[in-house]
Amino acid sequence: MSSFLQLCQYTCRECRVAGGESALTAVTSQTGELQRIVSWVASSWTEIQDRYPDWRWMRAGFTVNTVSGDDQYAGTDCTDIITSAAIDRFGRWLIDNLDDPPKIYLSSAGVGTEGWLSYSDWDDFKSLYKIGTQNNTYPAHISVDPQNNLRLGPKPDAVYVVSGDYQRSAQILAANADIPEMPTQFHMLIVYEAMKRYGLHESAQEILMAGNAGADRLLPQLEFNQLPAIRMAGPLV
Repeated sequence: MSSFLQLCQYTCRECRVAGGESALTAVTSQTGELQRIVSWVASSWTEIQDRYPDWRWMRAGFTVNTVSGDDQYAGTDCTDIITSAAIDRFGRWLIDNLDDPPKIYLSSAGVGTEGWLSYSDWDDFKSLYKIGTQNNTYPAHISVDPQNNLRLGPKPDAVYVVSGDYQRSAQILAANADIPEMPTQFHMLIVYEAMKRYGLHESAQEILMAGNAGADRLLPQLEFNQLPAIRMAGPLV
């Protein structure tokens, strides 16, 4: 497990910065070369997270208690199951998986009555629930509107507990003790990516080559470990 500060120190060592790892004692209040090292490590981590939209470590569960008569819920209305706090790094909803759809139950009836919600794309959802007069009742469908709000149809007539999955947005490294959320055995990939930036900036071909070699070795392992498995498509007819 490596902290932001340690990753910056490893980068100093691998890039042969004067003083090596001991040259950097904090990620804040740096200038010149050390400030660039800190910036390159932080941006490398952000770029790795943004490389694919479905890294497993960025997936999390959510839950939300509905309000009677309200069919619209933003990410900030929902609770991250892992942190037990309101979602503050929302990326996108993961509610269209036929193998693991969102769930719902009437709060007063208890989780033992839990069932599934059917996903509907927004255009179909509008044609079903955004026309004429609708009666509030037990929601059967879930969708996402153009503003990235969860939408339930029909509108709930009581308090229901809805749960499912969402993808977090990128974690931003800022403090010494911040730890990248991806599996620890791949943390050196961040250093290798930062080395590539250093090598390009300093025209240091040996550093650039070392960074490329390390990244070329570690990135495929991360992809294999953290991307969804390839599945055979279903029948066309």
